[in-house]
Amino acid sequence: MREIPKNKRYALGWYNEGVTLLGIREYEEAMTFFENALKAIPNHPDFLIGKGDVLLATGSYPEAHYFYQKAIAQEPDNFRAWMRAGVALLRMGKNEEALETFEKAKDIFEYDGELWLGYGIALLNVHRTTEATESLKKAMRLKPNQPALWYFLSTLEKNDEDAMKLLIRGNRMDPGNIDILLEMSKRLLHMNLEDKSAETLKKAYEIDSENIFVRRAIEHFRKKTGKYPF
Repeated sequence: MREIPKNKRYALGWYNEGVTLLGIREYEEAMTFFENALKAIPNHPDFLIGKGDVLLATGSYPEAHYFYQKAIAQEPDNFRAWMRAGVALLRMGKNEEALETFEKAKDIFEYDGELWLGYGIALLNVHRTTEATESLKKAMRLKPNQPALWYFLSTLEKNDEDAMKLLIRGNRMDPGNIDILLEMSKRLLHMNLEDKSAETLKKAYEIDSENIFVRRAIEHFRKKTGKYPF
């Protein structure tokens, strides 16, 4: 972290409180603390990243990217700013730009599991499957406790049983992950395990009944089986 003047060390307390609140998904309160820290020390790169992280978590991807870019302008070798900027671009569907940004992050520090996960997802999105597989495997070695990692690894598996092993691992880490639940339901249906598929799909529906992908999965189940899952 960039040095903070002694007479403004209180801003670090606000920043740390913001990080804590962000970790427990108290986004509005977290934003207040990050903004207070920025009022004390405008353009501090870590404070800018903190604000960007709240925006990223709440789906404001272009705004999040803006603050990551501001942090990069202040500290061009800030790994976290580059990495998070890549994630924001990935969420916006700008895969080629995301790849370029992740590559700049790799030039600074390449031993980060979140970086390799994001890079692998972007590679998958542009159909560079072989490179994506290697990136996801690196992510697995560096930081295996990322639920999304096991979801994306499962999508590379042709064998349903092998895919399910990966999905179950991800589901244990994050039982509320909709992507994992939907992929599990799809694989179970393909394995002719209709009851288990329906049960898994119901869990996804109970978590987010308005989710368009959940609704599509329900319709897919109906078309395949001739009945609704629940």
